[in-house]
Amino acid sequence: MSITPVLLNRYTQDLSSDSRGLARYIGNLEEGRSKVSVNSSLSVGDKADFFRFRVTSDQFVRLSTGELVGEKGKGVEVAKKDTVRYQLFSASGQVVADSDSGAGEAYDNWVALNSGKNLELTRGTYALKVARGTEAINAKEYVYSFTFKSGVEAIADDAAETASREFLTTERPAAGLTYDQTGGTAAVLGLFTDVRVF
Repeated sequence: MSITPVLLNRYTQDLSSDSRGLARYIGNLEEGRSKVSVNSSLSVGDKADFFRFRVTSDQFVRLSTGELVGEKGKGVEVAKKDTVRYQLFSASGQVVADSDSGAGEAYDNWVALNSGKNLELTRGTYALKVARGTEAINAKEYVYSFTFKSGVEAIADDAAETASREFLTTERPAAGLTYDQTGGTAAVLGLFTDVRVF
């Protein structure tokens, strides 16, 4: 039976100069009892964002992402392949998964993380880097959303909702950057039903 998670909303400030050491905490993954979601953007001049989350025990993890591209604060179309790059880091800084198809085993892990196969993560703290990819246009803004789910077994495409809580983080634009979040992100969220409109 599918349930509707209680939303634990939080708002954070995007940083124009970001690093793994400054990664914003976004929540815990607790064996299917919780999930973690973020709505944010790479505004013009913003090269990368970092987010930190905790995996409370060894478990399967699955990630869904969505991206739009636009100008002047409005995401207007689905972003093309390789315009936004995702990298998952362990606490020691090792790249665990990478959306770059040239990243070898890390790319294989990325494919698993985004499919019914899932990626098995051990207990600990992880960081997700969201950056402009090789095909990104510097003068464009990239609006993105992602959701991490977890479970004691791999999460299939048609799996029922098990999380009773969802940590939902929405970021304000980096200082000096402007972005109409309600206009663009709502369109991204339409791509993935498991990410909530804020």
